[in-house]
Amino acid sequence: MKIASMANVEVPAILALESMGFTITSRVVNADQEMAWTASGNSDEYIAEDPLSLLGLVKLHEVRGDNWKASDDEIDKYLPMLEGDV
Repeated sequence: MKIASMANVEVPAILALESMGFTITSRVVNADQEMAWTASGNSDEYIAEDPLSLLGLVKLHEVRGDNWKASDDEIDKYLPMLEGDV
């Protein structure tokens, strides 16, 4: 299978979040018409700029738990990749 981050994954991301029990809302946040998407449920709230990123945040928390932040060693390991110095 092959899947890419394109407009055609936004509705499936919303549907996936709803199937996980989240309530999804969106709102315009500034004069440039940029959006903020929110997934709320189980006393948790996730906020992102698009539905796919929102699903990613939920999955990040699901996989890494409340201690989702990266350690200094993890940051050092992957920072070159994020900066394009691969």
